[in-house]
Amino acid sequence: MYRNVITELVSWYEEKRRRILFIKGAHGVGKTWTIKDFATAFFPSQRYIDCAQYPAFANVIAGVKPEKEDTSGEASEAEATDEGDIEDSILLSKEDLNDMSIGARVLDMDFLLEEHFENAKLNDCLLIFDNVQDIPDCANFFYEFSKSHKDYSICLIASTMEITEYEYSHQDVFNIIRMRPMTFEEYMIANKAHPFMNAIRNNKDKPLTTLEVNAISVMLKEYLLIGGMPGAVLAYLKNKDFKDVRPVQLELLEDYRVLIKDKFSQALGQRCKRIWKSIPKQLTKDNKKFMYRFVDSNARSREYSEATQALCNLGIARKLPKLEKGIMPLEDYVDYKAFELFYIDHGLLRAAFGLPMKEELTIEEIFAEENGAIAEQFLFQELSHNVGNLYYWTSGATARVPFVYQGEKGPIPVDIRFISNKKAQNIKAFLAKTPDTELTLKISLDQVSMDGKILNIPAYGLWNM
Repeated sequence: MYRNVITELVSWYEEKRRRILFIKGAHGVGKTWTIKDFATAFFPSQRYIDCAQYPAFANVIAGVKPEKEDTSGEASEAEATDEGDIEDSILLSKEDLNDMSIGARVLDMDFLLEEHFENAKLNDCLLIFDNVQDIPDCANFFYEFSKSHKDYSICLIASTMEITEYEYSHQDVFNIIRMRPMTFEEYMIANKAHPFMNAIRNNKDKPLTTLEVNAISVMLKEYLLIGGMPGAVLAYLKNKDFKDVRPVQLELLEDYRVLIKDKFSQALGQRCKRIWKSIPKQLTKDNKKFMYRFVDSNARSREYSEATQALCNLGIARKLPKLEKGIMPLEDYVDYKAFELFYIDHGLLRAAFGLPMKEELTIEEIFAEENGAIAEQFLFQELSHNVGNLYYWTSGATARVPFVYQGEKGPIPVDIRFISNKKAQNIKAFLAKTPDTELTLKISLDQVSMDGKILNIPAYGLWNM
């Protein structure tokens, strides 16, 4: 399936001196498949190493020197046509090597690669190291490794969204790309709906026909039920049966629970599990500010803030911070201690709620589910993909604007018109306090229109903003 991240990958491929490609994203968003598909299209060959399957590579990267490691096993599908079977009993390094300095580890990696790929040339392929998220000193090792192999094209894949110091201190070395679930645009591409996508692109000048609106609405409803996790999308597209989707969603949710248990200490893991479990319920509240007291009646923010960030680092939860004032630049007026906490994907959120996969549901009914929680999760994913940083805004207990983002000349509040609005003066309250507002973005199911400083965009066209 096509992913929009391909444009970033092509830009990296065209770099005169390719940096180390570092792909980050939560478990299940399609990182490995995307990179392998990209490598097939752009490189003569690819060499793939799953560091979770072959710990010898992880040990070299981390500087751990066991007595002996076995990297035997079957070659991956990508390797099978190029490398054949991997020989058994490959040692991590020469038995008499005791110095595990970074230089020695680079030599060790050369030795291991030669044995693993049977002396294949590595300067004309994409060398992929997967599952590096838990390997200590990983970035520093590949920084040194790349200096010794300037002709190598290296890709690292990690199931994490954590921001590290290397992203700032070594931007000339690492090209870091973050992946999230599929957008509605990508879902339409997977459905080969290019004529309807072109109709959406032309909607500013030409109204959509009833036939086009109906066809696009069917796909939007499917996407709202399925979500954007590639596994769930593939399960549906195979037989066009919603019954095939929920097992995939539940398996992913279980994977996340196991990941939390295995990755963190018992105390931190328990806090993460409580927070993760509470997210759906907290999103149903009118005031969606995340409250630790709803996680644990005795909870204190200092005890649970680490757990919250841990979930965000895994990529399975996302924060939406509070904007105190609509003054440019918005980043200077953000209260990061107050936030709303979203899931990774609206399809997984529906699964966590236990909401039915019924084909007869309408878009309006789905958007109304759980007090609008599904609608806001969907909009959060779509908007953040297109406009970048999002915030929410409140004025005491009287008004709440679910999303605000920074435009070129001023803040842009988002008005959602297909959710029952119990606080009708939300946008008016924001505009009264923020006269420099550039425009108001109204999201509805109506076609594109402009009324003064109010831009209406249909939910199915947010990707074409």
